[in-house]
Amino acid sequence: MREFFKIQLFKNLSFAYIAVVLFLAIVVLVNQNIVHEIILRTLSLPLLMILYYLVSPQRNIWYIMALIFASISNVLFVFNDSLLLNYGLFAFLLFRVITIYLVLKATKKKSFFAIFVGSIFFLFPLLYFIALTQDSLGQSFYISLVNVILVSFLGGISLSNYLLEEGFKHTWLLLSTLLFAFLVFLFVIQKYYLFIPVFQPIRVLVLMAAHYFFMIYRVIHEREEQHHFLAKSQ
Repeated sequence: MREFFKIQLFKNLSFAYIAVVLFLAIVVLVNQNIVHEIILRTLSLPLLMILYYLVSPQRNIWYIMALIFASISNVLFVFNDSLLLNYGLFAFLLFRVITIYLVLKATKKKSFFAIFVGSIFFLFPLLYFIALTQDSLGQSFYISLVNVILVSFLGGISLSNYLLEEGFKHTWLLLSTLLFAFLVFLFVIQKYYLFIPVFQPIRVLVLMAAHYFFMIYRVIHEREEQHHFLAKSQ
C-alpha cells in the first residue's frame, strides 16, 4: 500500500506543500509580516486538501470537512485577538472531533482498556502543561482543555492501533498524534516560560508535518479498503 509514494503527481504536490510550509516558517521567523503569513497559512492546508483529493481513492467528505476547519483555525491563530483565538480553537476542536471519528471508524480491533491506558499516557503531561497557561489563556482555557483531552484520546487510539494491529498506516497515525501533542508543549513554553522567536516557525513545521502524516494515514487506509473490496468482488 505504499505505491502511491512513487506516483509523480503525489511527489510534485508533496514537494509544493513542503515548499510552502518551509517558506511560511522562514517568513514567520525573519519577516514577521502578518499579511504574508496569512497568505501562506491560507495556501498550505488547501494545498494538502488538493493533494489528498488527487491521490485518494475515496475522497472522504468528512476528512475534507476536517481540513476545512483546520484551515480556518490555521489562519485565525495568527491574530492575537482573544475572540478570534476562541474561534480558531473551536474550529480546531471540530477538526479534532472529525478525525477521531474517522480513526475510530477505521479501527478494526477496538480495545477500550488499551485506549484508556494509552490516553492516560498522553493526558497527564498535557493537562499539566495546559494548566500552567490558565491565567494567560483566560476564556480560551476551557476550549484548550477540551482539545487536550481529545488529543489524549486520539493518542490512546493511535497507540492502541500501533500495538494491536499490523499495518504501516498506524506508524503514520502515531507520528501525527505525537506531533500534535508536542505542539501543546511548544505552546506552553512560549506562553508560560519565555518567548523564543525560533519556536514560532518550529510550531508551524510541527503542525504542518502532523497534518501531512495524518493525510498519509488516511490515503493508506482508503487504498487498503479499496484493495479488500476489489478482492472480495472477484
